[in-house]
Amino acid sequence: MFPGTSLLPRFRIDQRSVQLSAQRPVRAQRLSVTSDVEAHDHAFHEICVKTGGTARHLTGETERLLAPGDVFVVPPGAVHALLDVRYLRVINAYYLSEWLVRDLGMLWAEPGAVPLFLSRTLMKFRSVDVVQFRLDGPDLSMVVAELDQIEDAGGKTAGSGLELRGCFHKIIAAFSRGWIRADPTAATIEFRQEVWDAMEAIERAVANSSPFSVSRHAELAGMSADHFAALFRESTGYGPMDYFQRRRIHRACQLLLSPRLSATEVAFDAGFSDAPHFCRVFKRHTGMTPMQYRRIYGG
Repeated sequence: MFPGTSLLPRFRIDQRSVQLSAQRPVRAQRLSVTSDVEAHDHAFHEICVKTGGTARHLTGETERLLAPGDVFVVPPGAVHALLDVRYLRVINAYYLSEWLVRDLGMLWAEPGAVPLFLSRTLMKFRSVDVVQFRLDGPDLSMVVAELDQIEDAGGKTAGSGLELRGCFHKIIAAFSRGWIRADPTAATIEFRQEVWDAMEAIERAVANSSPFSVSRHAELAGMSADHFAALFRESTGYGPMDYFQRRRIHRACQLLLSPRLSATEVAFDAGFSDAPHFCRVFKRHTGMTPMQYRRIYGG
């Protein structure tokens, strides 16, 4: 393969090897890579920090030598490979998007954070493909230290959720700064005010388990419901009601990670009127039932 060609994945890194869960929603691991890694994709976002050795990093669009301080982020479904590997040492990390998206308001306030870490979770358009850039010395040292903390926490029977979230937020901030320095234009997502207003209203509705009205927000924006929906879809790839449903399912996933609530209680807390409707919508968005999701990730 060479730059400009489409890579086809030979294998996938998924839950069987990553083993994310409610207790370990983010995992990190130091690895020594002794041979080339064939083209592959992931069920989760992958973060990779190069700490030693050399290799060529190949995606469907680019081919770059991994230099000291280089990092990359690979979103779910994106394909990449490592060639000409020589004594390569890396720290890899994976995370549950449903866990991270709970902090959406704070992440939107950090330039570059949502595009880099959540764009494929939230949007069809403006989603970011494989990104590679370089961290400076202080940020690189801090990221390595925080990833080591996360790796240490992964070995504990019950790690601290607050500690994991704090460590990962520091990593997100450092990566976002590094990406913006490397490519200020690509790291920016801007929406028309009408779309921002609707997205904020959807967040309030999801948080309060209340309905969202497309017609009401179209009226507030001074346009027809069809025009408003088309504008929202043009910005995100989803119609406003589809986006609202996705955010409700994200909230339901967060609730399912806790064993204290039944599926029916999760349905009501996520704003659904009955459990069967909730189960149908949940399976349409995630490909599994709520109970299957809890069995896989609730541990």
